[in-house]
Amino acid sequence: MITLNQVTVRRGGKRILNAVSMALTPGKITAIVGPNGSGKSSLLKVMVGAMAPDRGAVSLGDRPLSRWPRRELARALAYLPQSSERPSGMTVEEVAACGRFPHLPPWANLSPQDQAAVTEALRQTEMLALANRPVDHLSGGEMQRVWLATVLAQGSGLLLLDEPNSFLDLSHQLELMALIKRLNQSLNKTIALVIHDLNQAIQWCDEVIVMQEGGLHSAGSISVLQDPELLQQVFNLSCQFLRVPGQNRPLLQASLYQDPGVRG
Repeated sequence: MITLNQVTVRRGGKRILNAVSMALTPGKITAIVGPNGSGKSSLLKVMVGAMAPDRGAVSLGDRPLSRWPRRELARALAYLPQSSERPSGMTVEEVAACGRFPHLPPWANLSPQDQAAVTEALRQTEMLALANRPVDHLSGGEMQRVWLATVLAQGSGLLLLDEPNSFLDLSHQLELMALIKRLNQSLNKTIALVIHDLNQAIQWCDEVIVMQEGGLHSAGSISVLQDPELLQQVFNLSCQFLRVPGQNRPLLQASLYQDPGVRG
């Protein structure tokens, strides 16, 4: 899996990642959380090779990431960025089929094996019935499922998702998180995702990476996010946890932290 060792990244004279060391656990869903500007998306870009570190090392398996040929890397991991321009005039199936490009020789058509992979990706994301529909006419939630089908069609064991819930209403967010959980469990995909909603992270993810000001504040089991002191230090939140009947994990209830030593 992906391993970072003392990775530092500078852009425009500013350190956006500072000596970050971490590793993803195979077979788990890892939430990457932190305040805006804490380095979450930059961390994901380093993992996929889209951003080269100024110092430190990034490895996939037992090989430095820089020594992976791009097509081979695309077969090993799949990356879904924060936002992608909707390709006008293409059908759902045509967009999902783009995920097979790393497996095809130049100018080759899809083989029966490739087509089967696309069909299975659409089935897994519940978009098979809309395979022939132009993506121009899809809702935001449906389009996110198409993008997810595209990365699934790559056949990679590792999925890296940057804010997959962005711009979705709450019901579509929960549907997408349930889908991600199902893909993790049924296909044994290792998944890391940048997410802002701490409750969704607690409910759906197995592990967490907490970023703060470009550095790694903490990492480990998702229960790390049940530490009120951590949530106060990193997010400036005052929190309590509620037990909900029928749910194994607690519900986070939060408000802005008020220093008891400061009078209003």
